[in-house]
Amino acid sequence: MMTRKSGLCALGLAAALTLGGAVTAAAQVTDTTGRARSQTRIPIRKDQGQPAAVMKTDTVTVTRTDTVIMRRTDTVTVQRTDTVTRMEELPLQPLKSVQFGVGGGLDVPLAAWLGVAKLGYNAHAHLGFFPGTSPLGLRFDGDYSMFGSRDTDCSACSSTKLISGSANLVLRIPLDRKSMVNPTVYFLGGGGIDKFTDFNPYRSGVRGEKIVTAGKDTYLSYPGLVLTAAQAGDKSLFYHWDFGGGFTLGHFFMESKYTSVNTTGDNSRHIPITVGLNF
Repeated sequence: MMTRKSGLCALGLAAALTLGGAVTAAAQVTDTTGRARSQTRIPIRKDQGQPAAVMKTDTVTVTRTDTVIMRRTDTVTVQRTDTVTRMEELPLQPLKSVQFGVGGGLDVPLAAWLGVAKLGYNAHAHLGFFPGTSPLGLRFDGDYSMFGSRDTDCSACSSTKLISGSANLVLRIPLDRKSMVNPTVYFLGGGGIDKFTDFNPYRSGVRGEKIVTAGKDTYLSYPGLVLTAAQAGDKSLFYHWDFGGGFTLGHFFMESKYTSVNTTGDNSRHIPITVGLNF
């Protein structure tokens, strides 16, 4: 029953649509003759026999700008400084507790004594003792000096000889104990005993009022100054005081000291300058 009603409804709807379309077409165009005309105009051209030229212009403009800028800066800086400093502590050079040295050099008479004696020669030996590494020690010296007589005064006179024995306090000051040469400066001072042979007498003082002799060891027949044994005296040993200094480099040493001998009448002064080796 329901199927029949649906079919009838569909047929009715189709008939209505068909009738409406016809009425609309008839109402569109009706000329004066009563004929229906289409509203679409068909263009008519004289050269219908030839197909119309078709102009076709294809303009394709493709603009493409690819700008590729690649910048790459690789800076590799490698700095490596390997500094190896190896500090080696040098051992201290020993300061000897016992020191023996020998040397030689010149002996220079001073003041009025230089008037009758030439520049002399000196031979030297010493033995020093220092407790441990103490800077202060005791040194015993032995010296032999010979002073030639002046030819203008007494060409026949013998040379004056002097033998001295001294005891000196020594103060040594090391400058660089790490050095192989162990440089050291030292100062000394003390005194001792002297023995002359063939001492040529001379005059001393402002006006030459003093006659200097060496006792029994004085040359009595010196020209211009003839003496008797009583005038020369009977002393045979004299003493002196001295002070000076020097330096050492390894085994080498050099020193000088001012020495004053208490000869009869006035002191006789001289300066021995010695170079030598320590062992």
